[in-house]
Amino acid sequence: MAGNEAAVLIAVVAGIIGIGVIAQLLSDWFRVPSIVFLIAAGILLGPEVTGLLNPESFGTPALSAIVGLSVAIIVFEGAFHLRIDEMREAPRTAFRLVTVGALIALVGTGVAVHYLLGVGWLVAFLVGSLLVATGPTVIAPILDVVPVRDRVGIALDTEGIVNDVTAAITAVVIFEIITTGASGPSALVTLFAERLGYGLLVGIAVAGLLYYALQYVDLSPSNAPRNARLLVLAGALVAYAAANYLASESGVAAVAVAGILLGNADVPYEDEIAAFKGDVTLIVLSFVFITLAALLKFSVLLELGVAGSASWSWSRSCCGRCWCSSPAPATASPGERNCS
Repeated sequence: MAGNEAAVLIAVVAGIIGIGVIAQLLSDWFRVPSIVFLIAAGILLGPEVTGLLNPESFGTPALSAIVGLSVAIIVFEGAFHLRIDEMREAPRTAFRLVTVGALIALVGTGVAVHYLLGVGWLVAFLVGSLLVATGPTVIAPILDVVPVRDRVGIALDTEGIVNDVTAAITAVVIFEIITTGASGPSALVTLFAERLGYGLLVGIAVAGLLYYALQYVDLSPSNAPRNARLLVLAGALVAYAAANYLASESGVAAVAVAGILLGNADVPYEDEIAAFKGDVTLIVLSFVFITLAALLKFSVLLELGVAGSASWSWSRSCCGRCWCSSPAPATASPGERNCS
């Protein structure tokens, strides 16, 4: 029986990876973001339709750990490509997205959820914090096929990384306040600063160790590029695990900080590392979207109804207005004036 279960699980994982590769091919052929095909595949294969994929077969703790590590790789890869000199091309837009834009989305979604769904304020803001983040898991596949101006792409990449970190930490902090009964702005600020601080410290430490190893340690003359790739991958996972061990959800901040620092440090084998991380990200992105889409329950969506859809639409639209409100230059084409 155990052997059969293992065989089924192996088949499920192999199928997810295969579907992920096909989704990427379809994305390239039709110029449609791969997440569209991944989510559709997850829903079709999940218990609500064909029942060929049941995420519960992984077990809740195992699935949570796998998804967490996958997100860590995706965030690190996205942060690794962020260049500080390029970010200067759209400083005001990026700053608005990660400050005013995020705040408007959080407050607006919280208010909408509170009044439309009739839940308490803390739960409403918990939902709001979850919906604030877009994240590199969504932004990267879209930017792969949707042409935008350089400054728009840089602003969105920055927003995807920074807001993913702050939104994840905010959500955990609010959830902890709900479950522990803590109250007051001081509790919120303290818990947030604690998690962000752990993430910053671990991320800086791991980036420093990786930089030293890549620059000054003999990684074997014959296999140095391969060893460099594996070393960086292991470093990203260690940063995530170590920070999360110190404080839950601080791991996302750690991998983001490590990725940004290492990506801007002019390390050896940078092109090989970037290409390898991109391939690994494709695999884990497929697993995350297909598996999580299979968890969708139509009955829950129907229960949310129009009010739930309106709350979600508000969070997306108000966030979009914040970055689209940045005026386009006079030389911009009509498509660029509409945020491309």
